[in-house]
Amino acid sequence: MHHGQLTVAITGANSGIGLRAARRLAAQGHRLLIICRDPGRGEAAAATIENSRLIVADLADPTSIDEAAATITRQVGHLDVLINNAAVFDQAMREPAITPAGHELFWATNHLGPFQLTARLSHLLAAAPRPRVINVASKGLVTMPRIKIRFDQLDETDWYSPTRAYYHAKLAQIMFTYSLAMRTGDSLDVACVRVPSVRLDAERVAAMPWLLRTLYAPKNRAALPPDRLGESYALLTTRIESWRDRPASGGPLHGIYLDEDLHPVRAPAQAYDAAARDRLWSVSQLATGHPQWAW
Repeated sequence: MHHGQLTVAITGANSGIGLRAARRLAAQGHRLLIICRDPGRGEAAAATIENSRLIVADLADPTSIDEAAATITRQVGHLDVLINNAAVFDQAMREPAITPAGHELFWATNHLGPFQLTARLSHLLAAAPRPRVINVASKGLVTMPRIKIRFDQLDETDWYSPTRAYYHAKLAQIMFTYSLAMRTGDSLDVACVRVPSVRLDAERVAAMPWLLRTLYAPKNRAALPPDRLGESYALLTTRIESWRDRPASGGPLHGIYLDEDLHPVRAPAQAYDAAARDRLWSVSQLATGHPQWAW
């Protein structure tokens, strides 16, 4: 990356890691575009982040994503960094929630939404001197080393598990990272961060049903504070050297998969399957309306 002010867009910046990262980057003098689903919560967050603009977008809604990308295009001439941080997960769900576009909610929000947003903003990234994209996966994937994208059940219509649906989408983000890096070559730096269990903000815990809140309390106490990961996001956003100068663990891929300390780690096996990555790309293109990429 180059020195000087960066223009950074980050999804899910109204709470948790995204909010802490946005505040840290703003304090360093960078310009922030905070992309949030809820206007009220987004406005409240923006009021605490210097030099920021709120962009309202629902990552489960393709039309909302397109409108947000159009708004950003009107406001900035280039985008240095896009951080696809936002995600949804509700362990209490017992059946899949299907979006108006016809996709399972976790798949739509946690994979298709970031995929489409990145495509729609690719022309702004291409206009930056050294652009980069940061995607987010989950450390929980280490408990599922053999997990695979089930291309015949992307919308989880058979036996439903919210945990499985969530991890499928997070595996897809790693595969998307590798595919995007391979397709863009030296034109774009792409990385994916493996986020461990992170302490939830008090208001999110308070909104849980009583039983779930009680069960979650021990895990929340043991989880890392969001400031810790916010610092890692900020460092990854502003570090000078190209990520491709550090070999990705597990194969000669241009993208890089990192733990919370920004050390390269190995992804689940399917992430290294070029045919599976190509199939995921084609499926994602189809599901998001075949967006045009700048590269």
